[in-house]
Amino acid sequence: MSSRASYEAKAEAEFAEVQSQLAAIAARAKKAVAATQAKGERLITAAQSKHDEALHRFELLKRASEESWSAVKTTFEIAWAELRHALGKQE
Repeated sequence: MSSRASYEAKAEAEFAEVQSQLAAIAARAKKAVAATQAKGERLITAAQSKHDEALHRFELLKRASEESWSAVKTTFEIAWAELRHALGKQE
């Protein structure tokens, strides 16, 4: 085999190896993206649930009588803190 043919064969084999490596990297990246997306969706669902609970507690707070306002305020503040925590904001 000539030097040129040998060189081209070696380069072709190396390209095949690189293509294999790129495919493996792409597969790992796709898996990582899917896992991250699933985690993000779980976080969003949890935060939405906390939002809904805090909103419900706020509506109860707005309708609370003077006698029950302080107790309802406490439950609202707990729900609000849980929502802020779910959003990553510590108070």
